[in-house]
Amino acid sequence: MTPPPVATSPPSSPSAVVDADALRSPFVFALCQPGAEAVVRDELAQHGLSPSFSATGFVTAKAREPLSLATLPRLVFARRLCLSLADVDDGELLAARVRARVHHEQAASGEPRGAPADDGDVVVTTVVRGRPFVGVHRQRPGLSRDPCGDAQLVVPERAPSRAWLKFEEAARVFAVPLVEGDTVVEIGCAPGGMTRALLDRGAHVVGIDRNAMDPRILAEPRFRHVQTSARHVEPSLVRTVAPSPVRLLVVDVNLPPRSALSALNAVAGAVRGTLRGALFTLKLGDYRLVAELPQWRSRIERMLRMPTQATQLPSNRQELTVFATVDG
Repeated sequence: MTPPPVATSPPSSPSAVVDADALRSPFVFALCQPGAEAVVRDELAQHGLSPSFSATGFVTAKAREPLSLATLPRLVFARRLCLSLADVDDGELLAARVRARVHHEQAASGEPRGAPADDGDVVVTTVVRGRPFVGVHRQRPGLSRDPCGDAQLVVPERAPSRAWLKFEEAARVFAVPLVEGDTVVEIGCAPGGMTRALLDRGAHVVGIDRNAMDPRILAEPRFRHVQTSARHVEPSLVRTVAPSPVRLLVVDVNLPPRSALSALNAVAGAVRGTLRGALFTLKLGDYRLVAELPQWRSRIERMLRMPTQATQLPSNRQELTVFATVDG
């Protein structure tokens, strides 16, 4: 399929400086997890945009009316959504014209390049899919600051599993409320990939999982293993085992979302009063389950009495990350 043309209202002079907030275009492009393109197209359609050209991990769409940086919709399954600009194929030139501090690039078969963005930065992104697509977005909380939304992290040898990535990526997207010395309850901790990330940040971890842990994690003095299913844990046990008030709840269990959330009632009740945040990895298995996401988020919000945000991290396969925090 041939990529569609794009249009906008550029300044008359190629070298003129333009306020990024004044840019207008009906076209957008989204970067997403390979395999999630159909879900992103559905999300765009729900916001009134008509999906057009797409490729692996890449979707374009057109709105009925021109959009601005401020009116770009927020999508769960797009790690990056950019205002797609007209007659522009030089991202470096555009970055200079809109005074963008950051320029991210990704070739069709290459790693993303560029410096991490800070909140409030205007970011120009160049993506090559047959031809260059050049777009702009403004960095905000809840959006990956890394080039094209992917930090390209590598699991260290000391981590027993790739679950290490899930926490490290989430910590780069969300303001995860964790400081050295905090106590974390981790449900679905085996074999210890995410536990490793938590311990490396100085946390005390109470891990709840009936499966075996990696011996290196068991040897850590700040780790305590409760070898049972979360649905069998009494609130009093959590309070007894935790060395201090629980500040963060982390959940990554091999159950469908509805079953996983049902298993958490007792533990949630035990930690809710002291909790500052929670991080859930929800296993979809089938993207058709995405229709139930509003119900899952509502259930988490009622359970923890906190608002939620949701995204799909690069390390999430057919999974979704939901973050809840008292700070909203």
